[in-house]
Amino acid sequence: MAGRAARIAAGVVLLLVAAACERAAPPDRIYYNARVWTGDPTAPAATAIATRRDTIVAVGDDATIRALAGASTISEDLAGRRVLPGFHDDHWHLPTRRTAELASAADPAEIVAILRTFASSLPPDAWITGRGWTAAHFQRAAMDGRFLDRAFPGRPVVLTDRDGHLVLANAAALARAAVSAETRDPSGGSIARDAGGNPTGLLRETAMGLVTRHLPAPTADEVYTALRYEMHRAAARGLTAIQVANGLNAVEAAAFERALAEDSLLVRFRLAVPFERGVTDSALQAYAALRDAHTGPLLRYGIAKGMLDGTVDAGTAAMLEPYARGGGTGLPRWTAEELATTVAAYDRAGIQVELHAIGDRAIRMALDAYEAVRATNGVRDRRPRVEHIEVPDPSDLPRFKALGVVASSQAIFALPDAVIFDNYVPMLGPARERHAMPFKSLDDAGAIQAFGSDYPVFPMDPLLGIHVAVTRTTPEGTPTGGWLPEQRLSVEQAVKHYTWGSAYAAFRETELGILRAGMLADFVVLSEEIIGVEPAALLRATPVLTVMGGREVHRAR
Repeated sequence: MAGRAARIAAGVVLLLVAAACERAAPPDRIYYNARVWTGDPTAPAATAIATRRDTIVAVGDDATIRALAGASTISEDLAGRRVLPGFHDDHWHLPTRRTAELASAADPAEIVAILRTFASSLPPDAWITGRGWTAAHFQRAAMDGRFLDRAFPGRPVVLTDRDGHLVLANAAALARAAVSAETRDPSGGSIARDAGGNPTGLLRETAMGLVTRHLPAPTADEVYTALRYEMHRAAARGLTAIQVANGLNAVEAAAFERALAEDSLLVRFRLAVPFERGVTDSALQAYAALRDAHTGPLLRYGIAKGMLDGTVDAGTAAMLEPYARGGGTGLPRWTAEELATTVAAYDRAGIQVELHAIGDRAIRMALDAYEAVRATNGVRDRRPRVEHIEVPDPSDLPRFKALGVVASSQAIFALPDAVIFDNYVPMLGPARERHAMPFKSLDDAGAIQAFGSDYPVFPMDPLLGIHVAVTRTTPEGTPTGGWLPEQRLSVEQAVKHYTWGSAYAAFRETELGILRAGMLADFVVLSEEIIGVEPAALLRATPVLTVMGGREVHRAR
């Protein structure tokens, strides 16, 4: 026994010596002469960072950090530039299909012109797809698919709106999908019809799937190419972590696995699984196994996203009171009983739940479901999330803190462009408009707020999103003083939501979102100062260096 005790003691000593040697090892890299916003309230500012492998080993002043350098340490002078924790987009989608971009069009005629150019690069029998139109494109024309019939007779065309909740399909696409006057509206969706009951080509919410499920699926190589392309673009925007909101199909999931196996991931990803009515125990076990099999620093699972309603612009966001323009109260996709039962099932399997809820009714449904799951499954740190939260009833804001619900907001949604003032605001009416996208009110209510982009609905540009949160204006500065200026945030608050807040939403706040020793080495170096200066600097600043896990994933040329 004495000999065994001695061996154990010797082993402990060796471990302590090894740990001490590890601590004493010099950093791989030192970045100095910087203005570092750490996000750490105990040490908010620094001028230098030291990293070893994928971890920050020290943050402090230049003299202290540079003294740690060894013979092999690479040191870089950042020339006084601003350094922030890597941006973390908490709500993002992977575009996998090559499609025409329509946002720049002014009207249906310009949409057709863009589509003609795009179609010329496709095989003659291929479906034509586009994305990015809004109600503003149809100020002087009917919002239906018949203008596409004249331009593309016999060739299927499917155009998704900017928000991804409406589709315009021409007659050829409707015919391929066998959508006719006899086709019933699916649950949670609707088919727009003329006076004779015939489909006009406008499909809302779940009705979009009647046509889109007939689109040829992208190949595995096309999906992987799309992932590689989007990762490079994300790193160039200063993003080091992304949470993919939609449940992936097998081909999409395989693309991420391939990138992980090839060590080509430039961004940390957290992937979602489907949120399904009547989900089976075997499916939940499979989702939990997927989560447990991916615990590494680059690729994780563990969340499921449900859709409760649509959008304000489409009149499908679920509202407590009728829309001021067009009437109706939206298209809720769940009953309260179905939702509570399904949320509880995922929660029992240890799967975090996020619920798309834009209208005040849908937001309340989500909060009610989360309150019910606490009563059913007990109180624990489950961090349920509500996504978008565009028009909450003010009385529901304190419930976020009380229930431990993460407010997953998209600051860039508040960009006050023509769509906001020509359609969004008239749809809400003046009373509800005052409650729209209340970023400061959520903070004031004590909610933990996480920011994302909902890309490709809006650009995955954190600096643009922060500019909107700070000014509530367009890049051109309109409207003067900002739209609902009482909801503006400081730059530091917005940066926190786009870093630590998103990390918290993913259960990674002990690894990401703050620059201090022991955290993963994820940070972005900006071309110019954005803190303590005029907000216009947010529009000029660009990432000149993005580091993810101690590895350079983007450097401006």
